[in-house]
Amino acid sequence: MSDFTKRLPFFLLLVALASGILLYHWLGFREVLFGALVCLGVVAIVLSFCFRRPEISYRFRWLFGCGFLLLIVLLGCFVTHRNETKQHFPFDGQQGVYRVEMLENPIEKPRSMLCRVRLLQRIDSVGTVSLHNKAILYLAKDSLAAQLVAGDVLLVSATVTQPRPSGNPEAFDYSLYLRRQGFAGTSFVSAQRWQKVGHSEKFSILAMADKSRQYLLDIYTKLGIDGDEFGMLSALTLGYKDALAPELRESFSTTGAMHVLAVSGLHVGIIFVVFGFLFSFMDRWRLGKRLKPIVIIFLLWCYAFITGLSPSVLRSSVMFSCMVLSGVFGRKSNTYNNIFLSAFFLLFFNPNLLFDIGFQLSYSAVLAIVYFQPKIAGLIYVKNRWLRWAWELAAVSLAAQLGTAPFSVFYFHQFPNYFLLSNFVVIPAATLILYAAVALFVFSPVPYVNVAVAFVLKWILKIMYACIVWIEHLPYSLSIVWIDGWQLLSLYAALFAVMWWLDKKSFVSLATVVCLLLIFFVVDARNCYNSARLNGVVAYNDYKATVLDIIGDEHIVLTTDSLRAELLGADFWSKNALPIPQIVGLDTISECAFVKDGNRYLVLTDNYFRYKKSAKPLEVDYLLVGKAVYPNQRLIEEFVRPKYLVTLADVSERNVQKYKLLTEKENIDFYSVGHSGAWMNGFHY
Repeated sequence: MSDFTKRLPFFLLLVALASGILLYHWLGFREVLFGALVCLGVVAIVLSFCFRRPEISYRFRWLFGCGFLLLIVLLGCFVTHRNETKQHFPFDGQQGVYRVEMLENPIEKPRSMLCRVRLLQRIDSVGTVSLHNKAILYLAKDSLAAQLVAGDVLLVSATVTQPRPSGNPEAFDYSLYLRRQGFAGTSFVSAQRWQKVGHSEKFSILAMADKSRQYLLDIYTKLGIDGDEFGMLSALTLGYKDALAPELRESFSTTGAMHVLAVSGLHVGIIFVVFGFLFSFMDRWRLGKRLKPIVIIFLLWCYAFITGLSPSVLRSSVMFSCMVLSGVFGRKSNTYNNIFLSAFFLLFFNPNLLFDIGFQLSYSAVLAIVYFQPKIAGLIYVKNRWLRWAWELAAVSLAAQLGTAPFSVFYFHQFPNYFLLSNFVVIPAATLILYAAVALFVFSPVPYVNVAVAFVLKWILKIMYACIVWIEHLPYSLSIVWIDGWQLLSLYAALFAVMWWLDKKSFVSLATVVCLLLIFFVVDARNCYNSARLNGVVAYNDYKATVLDIIGDEHIVLTTDSLRAELLGADFWSKNALPIPQIVGLDTISECAFVKDGNRYLVLTDNYFRYKKSAKPLEVDYLLVGKAVYPNQRLIEEFVRPKYLVTLADVSERNVQKYKLLTEKENIDFYSVGHSGAWMNGFHY
């Protein structure tokens, strides 16, 4: 075993567990293979203890390590299988009556109340079926829905369904996101289809944490903190993000300061310091010294529960707990081992966290800070205390960006050019805000003092936001960058190779860095070449509007809603560096015909053909029909004769089935955008 793995044993355990999780998602769970591999791992471990002669035992010492790591890989497969089985929902898409419990207070939306619930039972004429799934219900907005609180038990008549993936190019897969968050599906429930039947009295730590957070949020509102200031303060201190306005999120994201609005290691570290100061009096006697670490760990985890148990908070809480416990037992804590240990436990209890963006960003940031920050800070010696503080803060920001930039660009396709400037504003401001928030909670019962603290806190928030908006509007504040999965892997491999070179200073490590960066640029050149040759037609999957994207020498969009078209196509256009499209409104015409690459397209948006007579049907290659076109036999016998018929996303399920029968009868190829996702025709790479 190398010196690296001896010092950091949890690194190998973490890699093995993560490999098992990935293996499950790639191959699934095969009982026979799983059982055989378990036996193989056990046999390898047993064999490692069967050699009596020391030299033979030493020669085959790898058997124990390989067998043990194989079992950890299989453990990753098993916990993922168990998690997926527990989340399986057998009634997807079926109408039913459910008994549900509110997991948290409802969130107000423009036309509904979003409720995250636990499905307890499904009730029908035969009996009841116990359930253990979560779901998102959208209750019609009214006064009764607004009065619901966490713990309320409801009876609802609903069809809980997993949203279908839209299939739109570069679109966010909301269905996959819900599954990985543990939700069985969503449903809209009208006011007549639900009623409150009680309130759960059983003890729940999460419900108690939610009530505690709501109590603290009420303190903010009672003391006059509202609007954007309330949104920032509640997110920064308590992890409550539902009050953040979209414009505010955009400003912080554009400037690279969004991490401040997600409770993370910075916040937990400050809270840790505050608790250490508040309970410093316990150091005066022997029993107090022993109890102090237990009290601090307990309060840290209380804070973690109140802030919603995000991956970054869990990681920080586990790390600080390990650090405190190491001090209790008189052992020096290894920071890397604490990081890997926390990740191991989080993935063991929730394997889906491996695919969580917050989890990935949190761990990549903290590992990069721990490794790179001392090296960056050591590049320049600064004598002046204040300049040294500024340089060390810059080193932290640079190190964090090194670790998170590949993930950020891969997921969000943007890079904040002024991240250093924004971090010089938000990190000191966040520190002041957290200290002031603690003071506000402490002095909230004290008249005048509470108002004074709230006033100061509000102005710190106003100044911080004003600075962020100013930075956002600086020229070239944001770069749009697209990378694919291979480029992401090559960037992180290059980053590890840089770490290898910094430790060994060998030619091989430097050559590895150069080769990996070369791979990155070769893949980028291939992607640019493919984008330049992009040519075809896209029918987007969206029931609210018809959007057809025609890409070639010219970029033309046929649509009934230009704003919706821009929303659907923005990422696809940005990724492929397409010019701003020429918009043609379909809402002003009943049909549209065009020729693309020798193929004839006809788009029908109403029953115009009903009032026309034709001696000979119009021959076209592709016929695209919208919701207003009735599926009549006459359409494809007398008016138009297509080789391929496409129903757009707004066509009803009933009419889709009628079109399907018509096309089967006439031997015409058929495609439903609503069923199968966006239709992309003519694209060749």
